[in-house]
Amino acid sequence: MSKVSVVFDFDSSLATTFVGGLMFRGHVRETDLEIARERFVSGVTSLREYQEEVFDQVDETPAQMSARAATEGNVREYASDVCEAIWSTGGQVAVASAGLNFYIQPILDKAGLSRINVHSGEVVSPPTEMPPFRYDYPFGNSSCRGDWVTCKCNVINELKTSDQESEVIFVGDGTDADRCASSNAADKIFALGRLFDYCNENGIPATEFRDDFKPLLSYVLEKTSANGAQ
Repeated sequence: MSKVSVVFDFDSSLATTFVGGLMFRGHVRETDLEIARERFVSGVTSLREYQEEVFDQVDETPAQMSARAATEGNVREYASDVCEAIWSTGGQVAVASAGLNFYIQPILDKAGLSRINVHSGEVVSPPTEMPPFRYDYPFGNSSCRGDWVTCKCNVINELKTSDQESEVIFVGDGTDADRCASSNAADKIFALGRLFDYCNENGIPATEFRDDFKPLLSYVLEKTSANGAQ
């Protein structure tokens, strides 16, 4: 029996969709959203700056968006099974996300996954306060190549340091931070879309997942079973 831990990207990876987008689409004027997006795509603003620029124009409070996230957002099928299998053998489960805590945590709570350790950006304004918001980035790293909100390599490496016998799996979909974590930190990669293509193009072993986590669950159960890989 082997011990494994897993670090999930959140938007469009652990979650079935880009929940951050659900929070601001229809709640920021389209012309303002397009201006912010163009500034980001052209490299004028970083991911962190783009996210702040957009969320500072929404027409809701963090509490209102949290409520919508809990209603509209979901984790992928078999996510709970993966987490329970890992926890049952002493492994750890974390989220490492460039997103914001106020929409991540309600979805985890709804799924019964409150035990997951969340590493993300944080809105520290009062829940009932309208924007502009105050932000904090406790999991950033000034040595990262990009302003990616959360250093996913750090999250993975901290798990490795805390339990050197545990294999650390990374699950992601293809942002710059996901590619960095896959290239430089993860022991095993489960990838979707752009990240899977990147891994293939760069000779990085990765297992593809699509709509659900059935391939991930099969791997975790094989590794953690008494007759699994040593």
